[in-house]
Amino acid sequence: MSATIRQVVYDLLGDFKQIYDDAEITPYKMLYWVIIHADRLRKLHSDKIDSGAYVTPFNLVVSVDPVTGRNYFELPSAIYDMDKDSGIDYITYAPDVDKHLPVMASVQFTRTSPEKMRRLYYRKEEIPTPSNPYFYRLSNNIWLLGVEEIHITAVEAGLRLTLNPNDVNMDIDQPFDFPQDLLPVLKMQVLNMGRFVLSVPKDLSNDGSGEIKGDLPTQKLVSVNNDNSQEV
Repeated sequence: MSATIRQVVYDLLGDFKQIYDDAEITPYKMLYWVIIHADRLRKLHSDKIDSGAYVTPFNLVVSVDPVTGRNYFELPSAIYDMDKDSGIDYITYAPDVDKHLPVMASVQFTRTSPEKMRRLYYRKEEIPTPSNPYFYRLSNNIWLLGVEEIHITAVEAGLRLTLNPNDVNMDIDQPFDFPQDLLPVLKMQVLNMGRFVLSVPKDLSNDGSGEIKGDLPTQKLVSVNNDNSQEV
């Protein structure tokens, strides 16, 4: 069974208490550190492997822009900003005559971009049509080409969602949606973050003279971004 977020957070808090018995790190702060580092590692992990393990399917309402007449839908949550919009794993729709088909047997959209979509109309084989539709992304809207005349009302999209540290409704007792083999790397990065923060002396003062008074740490501080174990 996968570890829960609570287990990861309190395991790290326990480690910090052993090293710095007077460290004032709250569970909320530790949760924030865990999520921001886990989000980065999971994105790097997704960049390197072809897997649907972290793809979430959504049924999304399609709207029509009153000016252009083009169809679009809004992303329901933040997704990873990946090369060629691969934070969107797939977009499909089921034609009216094929509503009984599973969504993966329905019509799939091909990704394009605003600067490339013009050339699609130069060749008959590439012209956007209901059987050969395309999508492109602008900010949080996903625009659909080739389905303007058939009035589709919904699509299914498989999205690679980010981990949101501001999600106040996060259930920390659910399994952690994170690669288990990367937990040691995550733990090391969070420990480095905490070591860096706790190494900054609290008694530094600034009297306006341009000089900082107080004892600066003499030990070498390792940046949280300079970790050789970040390979995923």
